[in-house]
Amino acid sequence: MKEHGKIPWDDPQISRRMLREHLSQRYDAASRRTKLIKKHVDWIHHFVLADQPSKILDLGCGPGLYSSRLAEFGHECEGIDFSPASIEYASTKAIQKKLACVYRHEDIRTANYGVDFDLVMFVFSEFNTFEPEDACLILAKSFQALKPGGKILLEVPSFDAVEQLGNQPSVWYSEKNGLFSDEPYLCLTESFWNEEDAIAIERYYVIEETNKDINLYINCTQAYEESQFISLMKSAGFRDIDFYPSLTGSQNQQLDGMFVIIASKSTAEERRCSI
Repeated sequence: MKEHGKIPWDDPQISRRMLREHLSQRYDAASRRTKLIKKHVDWIHHFVLADQPSKILDLGCGPGLYSSRLAEFGHECEGIDFSPASIEYASTKAIQKKLACVYRHEDIRTANYGVDFDLVMFVFSEFNTFEPEDACLILAKSFQALKPGGKILLEVPSFDAVEQLGNQPSVWYSEKNGLFSDEPYLCLTESFWNEEDAIAIERYYVIEETNKDINLYINCTQAYEESQFISLMKSAGFRDIDFYPSLTGSQNQQLDGMFVIIASKSTAEERRCSI
């Protein structure tokens, strides 16, 4: 039987603590550090969007670290995320800086994406945390949200990177406070690789010092070969599917086995020619 699960990022307390991790400049974990994000945004603006003011949909936008910077280049951005603390933070910053950004606290599986976007982007490997049926739905909705000639950008992990994630050794660690609690806690992490279904399963057993209760959190990551990504994109209607080594286009900037897929929605003229 397949095992699936996601850490409940929509839980208000976990969401609040996750926001703290997003904003941390100590490491490139929940989100990248500002210096690296700026490089990624520069590449998206110059290479992907050709310096043209565009309408962008940022799926799994978190606290708006990418979309807010894209808005500073003159783009109009919308972000969707199911973390309430991140959406509140992003919305507040957009108002303070008078950015053309709108943020919505919704589940991207059920949210109405809207239409006429030039770019739909989904970064930091979050696409692979959804079950294949939901991943297909997200791609289909993204296709419908784009205007003819628009593009989708996915940053995803390689098959080998996900397999490696599922084969990590078990580790105990303690925290005075962290993602799973504001109180001191002990955490056991176990990782498993489901070879049949190509899923990396991470389990976190959290024991809080105050009550000794054991809370279990599960996070699953689906692995895809490049040929499977191509099949998924084509099934959703995308064409001109290209692969890049990183969000700067450079092999030297590749992180944690992730790479970038960019594909296009055919124009009306191209669709007529293909009939």
